[in-house]
Amino acid sequence: MTVAVQPAATVAPLRDGAHGLEVLLLQRSPALVFAPGAWVFPGGRVDAADHHRGADLAPRLAAVREAAEEAGLLLDPDALVEVAHWTTPPGQPRRYATWFFVADANGCGGVRIDDVEAVDYRWLRPADALDAGWRGQLHLIRPTVATLQQLQEFADVATALAAFAGRAMPYHSPDR
Repeated sequence: MTVAVQPAATVAPLRDGAHGLEVLLLQRSPALVFAPGAWVFPGGRVDAADHHRGADLAPRLAAVREAAEEAGLLLDPDALVEVAHWTTPPGQPRRYATWFFVADANGCGGVRIDDVEAVDYRWLRPADALDAGWRGQLHLIRPTVATLQQLQEFADVATALAAFAGRAMPYHSPDR
């Protein structure tokens, strides 16, 4: 059975913590079909309503909407920086073509998870999140690991945003 690939977007909210750059990870509900129990960035499907400012902005609006719904964060869609695009491999119960963004979450308020899609959250330094994943303490999926690996080279939010703004966005697709 062929599963249709749906457009999606996710955003890695970043903040300047006491010991350097931190990223927000949400734990997905174990009851969900796609990546149950995984620690991921806020995100989800691009809905029809996300196209109200045009198709080009729809992924940004979806990422911002999902961050608000899942984590209570109010991010600026115009301030998101694209970092990658991932397509779920064939054979999965759900497939997505997902835009990955990073955003400055300093001053965006406290996290309030929805307890539906997200059941827990943590602000972690990227290296600490990767270490917890390697030790089996956090279930991380491949695109999250790749993004965390890139983020661990930055000391603060401003440096990360500037560096990503100057890079070409890589596409990761098993169909290509």
